[in-house]
Amino acid sequence: MTLVSIVGPDGGETALTGAIQLRILEDGSTTDHRLGIGEITVAPHTDGPPQHRHAQHDEGFYVVRGTARFTVGEETYDAPAGTLVMVPPGAPHTFANPGAEPAVLLNTFTPDLFVQYFRELRDFATAAGRPADGKEIVKIMSHYHTESATTYADAERVQPADPEITDYQLASGVEIRVEDRGAGRPVFLIHGGAGAGSVAGLAAGLAARGVRVLSPVIPGFDGTSRSGLSNVADLARAFRELLDELDLRDVLVAGNSFGGWIAAQMGVDEQAARDDGEVSRIGGLVLVNAVGITVEGHPITDVSVEPPSRLADLVFHSPEKFRMDPAEQPPSPPAEADPDDVALADYAGNPYMHDPLLRARLEAVRLPVLVAWGESDGIVDLSYGRAYAASFAGDNDEGARFAIIRGAGHLPQLEQAERTTELVLSLDIKA
Repeated sequence: MTLVSIVGPDGGETALTGAIQLRILEDGSTTDHRLGIGEITVAPHTDGPPQHRHAQHDEGFYVVRGTARFTVGEETYDAPAGTLVMVPPGAPHTFANPGAEPAVLLNTFTPDLFVQYFRELRDFATAAGRPADGKEIVKIMSHYHTESATTYADAERVQPADPEITDYQLASGVEIRVEDRGAGRPVFLIHGGAGAGSVAGLAAGLAARGVRVLSPVIPGFDGTSRSGLSNVADLARAFRELLDELDLRDVLVAGNSFGGWIAAQMGVDEQAARDDGEVSRIGGLVLVNAVGITVEGHPITDVSVEPPSRLADLVFHSPEKFRMDPAEQPPSPPAEADPDDVALADYAGNPYMHDPLLRARLEAVRLPVLVAWGESDGIVDLSYGRAYAASFAGDNDEGARFAIIRGAGHLPQLEQAERTTELVLSLDIKA
């Protein structure tokens, strides 16, 4: 007999407590994961999470009691009881309760992907003895194909098809998980320390513009195996081996932050392969606020020693849009180390986030190169970016092209998604 789920007023599973409470009413086990349902109670005069966009599920809000305020890009809407708000994939949004009474909303997820996000938030708070802060929330969101967002891109450009996810076992024994979207000229898009979710929106936007985007998960991130890799040179070789096994040519390799460092090293390796008469795989590089080189007088900010309250200020042009809870958090015991942070530290921690020899090696790279930089980066400043661009010979011995992204910090793909997409696609690759 088919089972029916009945959840009473005091039933369900409590996932969030505090000013925003969430009760899971349906976690997908009854609906074969087609639908998840939660009940959100928002205390008076309470803001919700930073604006964000989902890549792989629709979200609905039905206001049961009170009034909720929804923000989409730069526009706000007050939704009284009886209002239904449906949010498709790709649309940035958040909610708040500006009123003097609690607001109660019925929250739906199709499919049920995002239910587990609330459980992970609860588990983090239990382990850490405090709620997750803004940076931590953004990172947890990234585990569920969701990213922070502050702009409303054209819906036709951001509606993503579900990526094909493949775990490749290379001949060397390295395992690499890859999300594959779209069709056309291949773009190999490498995330940074913020995780694979930090480039998911960019990948979807690029794929919607008629290219094929392969987004590898750096081994050791998102629960994947390190496969014995220990440094950036190892990662670059493994990614090059993947391009060989897929027999891809004229690939545009793009990377943000730590991923930009990997991309730069792949450019060095590509030039060496060409000089040795080997098959050319890479047609050009786009480095977005990349780390990896030494620039005298412009050190890389060590975010591992910065207090959580300062991270948004260092990373974003508009930090208040990404700061979940600016209030001082009481002292609490440290949570268990995040495996992504451990992998990043092992790959790039000594010396911190750079290879002292890389800059000199870039002089030999004769590929089309674009270096794009968020103007308000507090981790690697504009002068660092200009020095990065000047380090390349370029395809005509004129160096790399340098572009400033206004209104963005270290992660331009989150603050200025459309501009970043346009810049990546603007690099002229001659096959």
